[in-house]
Amino acid sequence: MFEGFCRTFFTVYCSLTVEGRHHLPEGPFLLCSNHSSHADSAALMTASGRRFRDLAMLGASDYFFEPRRVRWVVLPLMNVIPIERRPAPHALAECLAKCRTFLDQTGGGLILYPEGTRSPNGEMRPFKSGAGLFFSELGVPLVPAYVEGTHRVLPKGNSVPRPGHVTVRIGEPLRPPAPPEGKDAIREWRHAVVQQLAERIRVLSLGTQDQELMAGVREKG
Repeated sequence: MFEGFCRTFFTVYCSLTVEGRHHLPEGPFLLCSNHSSHADSAALMTASGRRFRDLAMLGASDYFFEPRRVRWVVLPLMNVIPIERRPAPHALAECLAKCRTFLDQTGGGLILYPEGTRSPNGEMRPFKSGAGLFFSELGVPLVPAYVEGTHRVLPKGNSVPRPGHVTVRIGEPLRPPAPPEGKDAIREWRHAVVQQLAERIRVLSLGTQDQELMAGVREKG
């Protein structure tokens, strides 16, 4: 029902443009995007063209699982895997185990927001290190995406969406290489992954024409 509602919503009430859907792998993947609205997950799930049951979102446990009203409204509608904002080792291991089980059972995708919380003004905030950790531990392709327009449709603090237009741009995935050896090397590698992910999402935020212009400048250089 929720899947049908979202597909209707992004057809009738808010138009949705999807660019780069072909970049999504056929098997399991980790989808990371900017985050400025509660409508982001619905937009990404709809844009993927996949069944909603095969997609899950990593969500802060204190936000999605502790407040009773949020738990009753959100959890029956979509798959949410809880993650602590500052997880202890055992909590992180439990979260990763749930992610692996979900991916093994569905062959689907996980949605992760590297900013950690919604942007209050629509501007992309600095990324946290979690995306690099999940990328290295889960060993699935890391797909960058940029969601445009949801901040105007449903900004932070609002509960009623406005009509508007939403665009989801999906980029080429990063493939997990062989992990480095040593804690320091792994930490540096994860940091580099997050930096590369942030840069790819920033490029996606420019729009198709600006991306082509930048590509032309690189070729001439």
